[in-house]
Amino acid sequence: MTDSPSSPLHWLHGIASELDGLRSLATENLSQRLGLPSREQFEVQRALLEDARTRLDRLQGQVDALAARLAQQQAP
Repeated sequence: MTDSPSSPLHWLHGIASELDGLRSLATENLSQRLGLPSREQFEVQRALLEDARTRLDRLQGQVDALAARLAQQQAP
C-alpha cells in the first residue's frame, strides 16, 4: 500500500494529528479554566522548588556538622 494522499494510512495519520491537536487544546483550555499554571509557570515553579531543595540539603549538612561538633565538645 502506498502512502498517497488518498490512502487510508494517510487519512488515519491526518485524523490522529487532528485528534492530538484537539487534545492539546482541550487540555490547555481545561487547565486555564481550573486555574492550573501554564507549562512555563510550571517549569519556573519546578526550578524554584529544586533550588529550595538544594539549599535545604546544604543547610541540613551544615546542621549535621554542627550537631557533630557539639556532640564532640560535650563528650567527656
